[in-house]
Amino acid sequence: MYADLHCHILPGIDDGSKDLEQSLAMARLAVEDGIRTVVVTPHHLNGVYANPAVEVARALRELREALIAEGIPLKLLPGSELHLVPELPAELAAGRALTLADRGQAALVELPVHTVPMGSEHLLEQIIAQGLQPIIAHPERNSELRQHPEILEEWVSMGCLAQVTAQSCTGQFGPQIRDAARQMVQRGLVHVVASDAHRDRRRIPHLSEAQRQIAQWTNQTVADLIAIDFPHRLIAGRRPDTEALTDALPPPRKRWWQRLVG
Repeated sequence: MYADLHCHILPGIDDGSKDLEQSLAMARLAVEDGIRTVVVTPHHLNGVYANPAVEVARALRELREALIAEGIPLKLLPGSELHLVPELPAELAAGRALTLADRGQAALVELPVHTVPMGSEHLLEQIIAQGLQPIIAHPERNSELRQHPEILEEWVSMGCLAQVTAQSCTGQFGPQIRDAARQMVQRGLVHVVASDAHRDRRRIPHLSEAQRQIAQWTNQTVADLIAIDFPHRLIAGRRPDTEALTDALPPPRKRWWQRLVG
């Protein structure tokens, strides 16, 4: 069973679910796809939405009650998608910004769509210094990281993780983003696949098809680590075994001229 670590299912709190009815529809879709646990991740500090921990807790409590009333077997855990801004380390230290599943172990952080802002690495280092493991949300959808994956590689070497979006893997965001997702997965720069669902249509909480695609790009062991094992470790407050991922990755394919010379 899947755990979805990135989902905008809380109603009326950001650009995700519009209302309770849509949230319940998203929950049913998640359960149908084999998802049993969802970390709610409303935007926080992105310049449009501010969702401090107390507001997330209130909305989460109300949606949990609605799921019980409707008999939907979906477990919801607290969290946020945190914009990587100078205020973030202090927000985390003060408990106003939520860590993943409120475990105090990992933080889902988001970059702007097109750029890697100056000072990003320093902010990530500050978060790591707090004992937290930053999880970079959907790096394949950031224009600069697509062009310069070595930046993401450096962050991973620092101790960061990366989360690819399920629909990036399956092509719904176009071939360019799909290719970037594939390359990042094959280079061992991706540790989690999550839905980043916003609606009950198009951007929905599904993971199974993405897991199958990742298995085709690599192998079933890698796909299981990224889609099942690592997400469950993170919601339990444990760090993924990144060495197991490295060991499971198939060796990079040789180019035609490399095969000719042995």
